[in-house]
Amino acid sequence: MKRTLALLFMLGSTSSAQNSTFPYSERFDSVSVPALPAGWISTTNRSSAGDFVTTTSSPRSAPHAVLSTNATISQSLTSPSFDFSNRAPTKLDFYTARSSTHTAPLLVEASLDNGASFTITLSDTIRHPGTTGYVLTSVPFPSSIANQPAVRIRWRLIGNPAGGSTGTFRLDDVTIAALSSWDLELTNLAASIQPHEGAAPTVQDVTLTATVKNVGTLPASGYSVQFFDDANGDAKLNPSERFATVAGSLLIPLDSAALIVTYSALTAGEHRFVAAILYAQDGNSANDTASTVVAVGAEKKAVIINEIMFDPLPGQNEWIEFFHRGPAPIDIVRWKFFDRPTASGVNAFSVTNNSHVVQPGDFIVVAAESTILSLFPHLISPPASTHLFILNRSAGFSLNNDGDDILLRDAAGGVIDSVSYSASWHHPDVTDTKGRSLERINPNLDSNDPRNWSTTPVIAGGTPGRQNSIHTTSLPSAASISINPNPFSPDGDGFEDFCAIRYNLPLTTSLIRISIFDIKGRLLRTLANSELSGSQGEVIWDGLDDAKQRVRIGPYIVFIETIDSQGGTIATARAVAVVATRF
Repeated sequence: MKRTLALLFMLGSTSSAQNSTFPYSERFDSVSVPALPAGWISTTNRSSAGDFVTTTSSPRSAPHAVLSTNATISQSLTSPSFDFSNRAPTKLDFYTARSSTHTAPLLVEASLDNGASFTITLSDTIRHPGTTGYVLTSVPFPSSIANQPAVRIRWRLIGNPAGGSTGTFRLDDVTIAALSSWDLELTNLAASIQPHEGAAPTVQDVTLTATVKNVGTLPASGYSVQFFDDANGDAKLNPSERFATVAGSLLIPLDSAALIVTYSALTAGEHRFVAAILYAQDGNSANDTASTVVAVGAEKKAVIINEIMFDPLPGQNEWIEFFHRGPAPIDIVRWKFFDRPTASGVNAFSVTNNSHVVQPGDFIVVAAESTILSLFPHLISPPASTHLFILNRSAGFSLNNDGDDILLRDAAGGVIDSVSYSASWHHPDVTDTKGRSLERINPNLDSNDPRNWSTTPVIAGGTPGRQNSIHTTSLPSAASISINPNPFSPDGDGFEDFCAIRYNLPLTTSLIRISIFDIKGRLLRTLANSELSGSQGEVIWDGLDDAKQRVRIGPYIVFIETIDSQGGTIATARAVAVVATRF
């Protein structure tokens, strides 16, 4: 009577621990020894503390297994309650191990009334397998258990007087598989792309095919598949991103259907699409969604290699600037650039693995590390048109100082631009090019034309994130000078104390000399002497001569010359600057 009361008390205290999620798995590892997991019940025929307890001794999967001793006494272990409503359980798997003297027969039984009675025998009598190691037992469930809301499983050891009183029995790794009565699975979401009629080659249409399979036990109808364009990349089914809903046909168990929809006018970049089954009776939401990524290639030369720092100063590192010269926004997620392949392989660098849209006219600066910020502080808080990516590679990009290849690919793997640069592309009159970038002169000319590249004249060593200092799309036929303000009054009163001398030259890059002469032709000031310049530029004159004395009121000749490395003149221009006073 005492044992019966104890068992009834244990049943009452654990009856609320019901499982309705499948597949179910119990490894007995979530509790502290010797307690059983919630809902598991042991008889007390051998011990008032419970015939079955958890143990750390010889589990199949560490750290715990369930242990029973003494094969001469009948004992049983009962599972928590399982709700198989709208489900058909298919198989029970478990592992047992016995000592050589534990010869008690084992029966596995099922209750349909939450353990009040065990009327269904699931297994034949299971006897000692002849080994002391763990043995897997698989038991099929009969159809009578389908759709039952309160099922318990019992492992019942039948005492064998001839068995060993010190024999041990272990149970571990129990799993239960069940099919839902209504369970539709989205097994695949496939995509195929084709050009959008009448649009640019980089605008594509995508056809999405969602394959739905009935993995339940009953026919399914009245379902649909919703299609989403995951534009914000959060992998959530936002109603605002849903663009189509397609109804499905009747599916008998194990049958499949393909639901097809077309999404038009995809632009260059990566696009993630998600499909989701909408079915009110579905008993398993875990297999209701599928996603796919469609990469639409960008137009070739839409983004170009625009500036290269391959031989930085000590303490600095390499960087590359790209320029978006195309007509439409581009998402550069998963774009990569590569250097020249060698016997040991090729270096590949990801610009970004996150969605990042670049607008026409924007600059993309990819730096090996953050030292670029010390030379170019404007990149610390760049404008919206400049996109800086620091890859944190202290070893740099391994670009060769004498020449190398740079290859830019989009997410679809297409080559967008490539340059095979050479150190010989630097301006011949610049004797020390270390710490100076190669700038592209015209973004619309060939990437591999050496005449389209030259040395930056900027003292900092480059113009990352800004228009190249030698950028030009056309050259004037002759040199010219403009001066503003003119006249100017360098009297220190804060009003028009300086003049800006702006020049345009018929050369993409050259050495320049800018001089100031009085009306008698005497040299008063040299503003620039053999300085590297692009096709246009600007210098300031403060109205002082080379001795730092203010010149007299009157007209002065501003003379600019482009010169070669031997000092010979290539082109000249002159203009008159008037020094005045303020009344």
